[in-house]
Order: sequence, then structure tokens, then C-alpha cells
Amino acid sequence: LRGDRAVATPGSGRRPRHVVVQEVLRVLAVAFPLNWIWEATHAAAYVESTGPFLYRLRHCLPMAGTDALWTLALWGLATGVCWRTDGRSPRLAILAVLGAVTAIVVEWAALAEGRWTYNALMPIVPIVDVGLWPVAQMTILPLITVWLARAWPNAPARE
Repeated sequence: LRGDRAVATPGSGRRPRHVVVQEVLRVLAVAFPLNWIWEATHAAAYVESTGPFLYRLRHCLPMAGTDALWTLALWGLATGVCWRTDGRSPRLAILAVLGAVTAIVVEWAALAEGRWTYNALMPIVPIVDVGLWPVAQMTILPLITVWLARAWPNAPARE
């Protein structure tokens, strides 16, 4: 470390801070609109957020921000778990599994606390007894987010 910056040296496995900040910003910039559209689209499956699509767009804005931060946390965990591996690690599989598991836990807690209620438009995942759309969202969108963030113009190549 030099001051408050990580110094990238050959073989150290560290990336310069500005590269990490750029990756974080790209993940957030991609995750927010993807989650906003997803939230507004499937919000009709909740009793609390039925209404015209434009209402759901406005209503789902804070949820999309939370989901973008959640995606960033999942990406950070998956990257951290695979940090010292040889590059053949199942980082994307870990990202998907973490997304699904955390979505199930969040849905259980929210349903138990009465924070939201499903209506007939929400398919239920058997065994875990939670909505399919939120589990699919946090399983699929983090993968798409990472893929798009890596495809961003001028994004550094990753293994």
C-alpha cells in the first residue's frame, strides 16, 4: 500500500483503485436500469403495487436502487470468493447461486413481516414457497449486469 491506494504489482492480485471504482460504477450503471424495468414490469404481481405502468415505474424507483446495491454486493462477494483462484473459477455460477439464495431469504423475511403480498399473477416456487419473479430477478439480472458491465466500452478485460 502506498498512502490509501492499493498498488498493483505483478503477481500481487491487486488492481489499482481507479480500476475497481470504474468496475463498481459500471455495475451500478447497468444494474439500476435493468432492475428498475424488471421491478416495474413484475410489480403487478404484488397486491401493494398494482396500477398503471407509469405509476409502477415511479413506485419501483427506490426498489431498483436497492436492487442495484444488492447486485453490487453479490458481485463483490462472488469476486471475493474467487479472488485468489486461477481464473477457472465458477464466479458466475457463484453469483447466480448467491443471488437465488439471498432472494429466497429476503422473500421469506418480507412475507413473514407483511412487507408485501403476492397476488394471482405471481407464480410460486414449490418447496421454498416464494415468488418466482424475485428469485429469477436476483439470479438472472446480476449475470446480465456483469456481462454488460464487462462489455462496456473501454472496460478492462477480465478472466
